[in-house]
Amino acid sequence: MKDVTGVIDAHTHIFPPYQIKNRKKLLEIDKGFAELYSDPKARLADADQLLEIIEDDFFSGAVAAGFAFSEESVARAQNEYLLEVAQGNPSIIPFVNINLRWDNWVLEAERLLNLGARGFGELRPGTQNWNPLDVEAKRLYELANDANVPLLWHSSEPFGHVYPGKMGGIAPDSLLMCATEYPEVIMIGAHLGAGAPFFLQMPEIRRSLPNLLFDTAAAPLLYGDRCVARLVDLVGVDRVLFASDFPLRNPIKDFELAVEDLSEKDAYAIGALNARRVLLTND
Repeated sequence: MKDVTGVIDAHTHIFPPYQIKNRKKLLEIDKGFAELYSDPKARLADADQLLEIIEDDFFSGAVAAGFAFSEESVARAQNEYLLEVAQGNPSIIPFVNINLRWDNWVLEAERLLNLGARGFGELRPGTQNWNPLDVEAKRLYELANDANVPLLWHSSEPFGHVYPGKMGGIAPDSLLMCATEYPEVIMIGAHLGAGAPFFLQMPEIRRSLPNLLFDTAAAPLLYGDRCVARLVDLVGVDRVLFASDFPLRNPIKDFELAVEDLSEKDAYAIGALNARRVLLTND
């Protein structure tokens, strides 16, 4: 294990205990949730389980991201749980989820920001049936920019093996287009950006995307050995955030896998330094 401390897991998920208890009901009412969690082996976790993990000496915090529920009442219940947990635990960074098809979603997003939301995500526009490139989405980008909070996108590869939750996010070309059109907004392409990092090798693309980053969530399930090291080579170490996708993956084990081919300096950058720069902007 490299001598790195203060690691922030940039992508985890937690649910209120009563939603975990009523899992079967959620499977019935939300197609996107059912795609991911129909298998009884697919774990759900609450805040206590996440806090138990990040109490390890080399962790200092974690993003707790919302799920892209379609129904507003269900999403609101999870969002309020995330915010409540974060109020009592400063190591939790709450990212809330909204659906641009809700009536008055802007007012709801503003309300959540006022209550302490630190970002929006994990955004899955395909699952919720909204277009990240249309006029309505522009309002989201303006809102995020005004509040100086990041957008965390579920990035979906157009090719490769099929797995639960693969689709429903943002395609790599759409991610690049959004980040190019709104370069001032901090955007994070989850799951290594689903191929988008390849295009940052082009100097003009790299220059046009000053605030696009990529997280390593679930990387061992998606790509081969050294995938994080190759990502660092493609986009530069300053654009990479360590993430596990807990409870799908174990953060401690995944951090070890992510940094095994990196220098200690680069391991510290993707594990702690970059996260503090882009996730703790309002501290």
